[in-house]
Amino acid sequence: MSAALQLDELVYDSLESLSLPDVYIRLREVMESDSASMADAAEVISLDPALAARVLRMANSAFYGFRSQVDTITRATNILGMQKIHDLVLAASVSKAFDGFSNDFMDMDTFWYRSVHAGFLARALAEGAGMRNYESLFVRGLLHDIGHLVLFTRFPHECRQALAHCEDGLDARLYAEHELIGVDAMQFAAELSRVWQLPPSIVNSFTHLLRPEDVSGPLAREVAMLHIAVQFSAGIDSDLLIEDIVQRVRASVWRLAELPPEVGAAALDATALEMVDAMYNVITQNDGVMP
Repeated sequence: MSAALQLDELVYDSLESLSLPDVYIRLREVMESDSASMADAAEVISLDPALAARVLRMANSAFYGFRSQVDTITRATNILGMQKIHDLVLAASVSKAFDGFSNDFMDMDTFWYRSVHAGFLARALAEGAGMRNYESLFVRGLLHDIGHLVLFTRFPHECRQALAHCEDGLDARLYAEHELIGVDAMQFAAELSRVWQLPPSIVNSFTHLLRPEDVSGPLAREVAMLHIAVQFSAGIDSDLLIEDIVQRVRASVWRLAELPPEVGAAALDATALEMVDAMYNVITQNDGVMP
């Protein structure tokens, strides 16, 4: 089977069990409407009590650090603005889509914790570099690895074989997946995002994650930031020193990100573990207790 057919089959089969909540679809329609207001967005979110509760928890988390409690969806939308609300609902919606997604070969708690950490790294890098779109980079970092949730279910032994290449970097692991399966997790994440009709910035970021040099325009710098964050996040689980992880990132990517390597290394310290813990508990609804 060709890689294209394999990818199409994987996406088709996955859509039978994975779908974004209707509330996200309706919120996206509100955002695309010229006449919609923040009140309309709040009303849409309120139609899904569980998702509304998750959004409130996110808005009140250490991630945003508001001094007073955000106690209504209307206040959350007015304070955060439409784009941040979209990103919050998207993050919660994807997490909800994978609720109950069991996998004997992957620890889900570890998966989401690492994903949140990748999101924090992407956000810290972009914020430290003075980029305006740093909140969106958190979402892209959070969601970048969703392809592995499906691949580990369908091809557990092949994925474990590919995992053995982690010490050689993310590129080596994905290359091994492609050789063993015919597709890799980033290809799947990009295609699933496209079928879900997620914003083009997310689809394109996943498509070009390994080669940000192939992207043109303002998105190129964002993809370079995401590439660095993901490489850092993947390297943290190895025995490599920070200096070794920094060396894994090509000089051309550092230039594209307009970020000196030493600033990238400092971002690891900026992602305080207590904040990662806080957002992890919000995403997974664990109330601070590891299951």
